[in-house]
Amino acid sequence: MKTLALATFLILPALLAGCGATTPEGDPEESQPAVVVHVIAARTESIRPTLNVVGTLVPVPEQTAVVSPAIAGVVQAVTVHEGDAVKAGETLVALDGREHEAGLAKARAALNETGASLAMVERGPLPQEIEAARQEARNAEAAAESQRVKLKALESLFEKGEISSVQFEQAKAAAASSEAAAKAAQQRGKLAQNGSRQEMIDEAKAKLAGAQAEVAAQELAVQQCSIQSPIDGVVTELSVRQGMYVEQPTALGKVIDLSSLFVQVRVPSKFRGQVQERAKATVKANWLGEQAFEGRLERLSKQADAQSGDTDAFVLVDNQKEMLQPGLSASVTIDLPEIADAVVVPVAAVADHNGTAVVTVIRDGKAYETEVQTGVRTPEVVQILSGLAAGEIVATEGGYGLPDGCPVSIVSIKEDSGK
Repeated sequence: MKTLALATFLILPALLAGCGATTPEGDPEESQPAVVVHVIAARTESIRPTLNVVGTLVPVPEQTAVVSPAIAGVVQAVTVHEGDAVKAGETLVALDGREHEAGLAKARAALNETGASLAMVERGPLPQEIEAARQEARNAEAAAESQRVKLKALESLFEKGEISSVQFEQAKAAAASSEAAAKAAQQRGKLAQNGSRQEMIDEAKAKLAGAQAEVAAQELAVQQCSIQSPIDGVVTELSVRQGMYVEQPTALGKVIDLSSLFVQVRVPSKFRGQVQERAKATVKANWLGEQAFEGRLERLSKQADAQSGDTDAFVLVDNQKEMLQPGLSASVTIDLPEIADAVVVPVAAVADHNGTAVVTVIRDGKAYETEVQTGVRTPEVVQILSGLAAGEIVATEGGYGLPDGCPVSIVSIKEDSGK
């Protein structure tokens, strides 16, 4: 640092001496040579600026699946390792399914039973069953007639006082019971002849539907004992082990489709109005050198950070060869909208003077430091918003720090300067 300060101390008097510095007596030193500068003319052109940011590679949410059990159970086997590539439908974890298999067998047996009952109800009574019902009705009617005859005979005896009231009442009850039995037998005979009632069929069908649903539920439980990958991808964050008891909300791992990734970046507030969704982007990873990956700005948050005003953005990058990995950093260059008829100068022409952007303008062979307001910047040029007009000559080399009015000697001028 001391060497640099000394060199600066020695160079500045030399520059001042070459810019018409005065003697101790105040007389200008006309014999000192002018400062040599390289110049170019400010010009108007269309430019496409870019925004350079650094972000972190993250999985695409729609391409990430959390692996978790749909039912509770004991882990019988883990069939993959972390980092394995898997296909959709491939089994990752197997639970002990013996209990559910037993439940399935029971449900299937119940289904067979209800199916048979429905078939019997829908078929209705067999001819021999109908004839048996008719015969039962005839027998019941004969028994009722016998009781009616007996009751009539006892009635006259009761009136003569030859039997007790208890005996007569017992006969009346027996006759009434026979009458009821006969009517019931007749009704059963009619039902047998008419077939099964619709409500009986509907009830049997409902029982069959319930049995079918129970079989489906048990089949699903057996299937869910095999925990499968919902997507193609790579297994990550695998935390399950054989013999563990797992419950329904437990996350056992993830499967990530790495064919494309997001680069999550922060867009500075001053660029928020220029950054647009679907804009082209270029992604580079430090560990891959200068290899570039094509991408586009896929998502732009609608809410900015309350303190910085920055906005989260997600750049989608193709990763078919899976050279990029989530969690690592990457640099991103995002194309901004083209600016037509912009006044620009080379990057080398713009300097910083105590926080203010300045250029050295050459007029009539003399240098004048001029404050400018800059706009967007590309790797080659800087946009000038105010303070400089197209066609004005600016120094690109040798002009910084010269006092106003310093004589200069132009040794080169770019052909596209127009002068």
